[in-house]
Amino acid sequence: MSDQQKKDFFCHALGLCESSQVGPHTRVWAWAHVMERARLGSDCNVGEHCFVENGAIVGDRCVIKNGVAVWDGVTLEDDVFVGPYAVFTNDLLPRAKKPAPSVPTLVRKGATIGANATIVCGTTIGEYAFIAAGAVVTRDVEPHTLIMGNPGRVKGHVCRCGVKLDFKRGKRAKCKCGLVFEKLKNKIQLATA
Repeated sequence: MSDQQKKDFFCHALGLCESSQVGPHTRVWAWAHVMERARLGSDCNVGEHCFVENGAIVGDRCVIKNGVAVWDGVTLEDDVFVGPYAVFTNDLLPRAKKPAPSVPTLVRKGATIGANATIVCGTTIGEYAFIAAGAVVTRDVEPHTLIMGNPGRVKGHVCRCGVKLDFKRGKRAKCKCGLVFEKLKNKIQLATA
């Protein structure tokens, strides 16, 4: 039995997990590489061909689908979903000979990043925001906001469960899951009684 199999998390025989900061029940799949100073929470799933660099922080219950690189300076809070081949950047002025310090990116709790989306560094993606497949995020995203296109633009708002909310009839919207949200000055929040 390998050292990695003795730990509370799973690393596929063809994966490489050098970090000792991995929470219980996390799974690292084939051809994924988690560097020594990366942090992964519990119950995460790191898909095939992923790379988690030194300095990256991943919260609990995150799903990182195949082909994603989570660079130094990127923080994923709890319950974040990152779709296949989504791209994070960490340098606003990339040069081969004079690398600049990483520019932080924060993805808040429960946010979704769709397949092939690009997240430019220095941005914050709000709680439960939904970045559509192929979107390019170049500025901060408010909580519960749906972003689509290149450059990414607001195309609506979503519930915690990901369903698009309908505010056409006023400042309140009820989701099929039962949660009720209200819009206050273009910000979305759970409605108070």
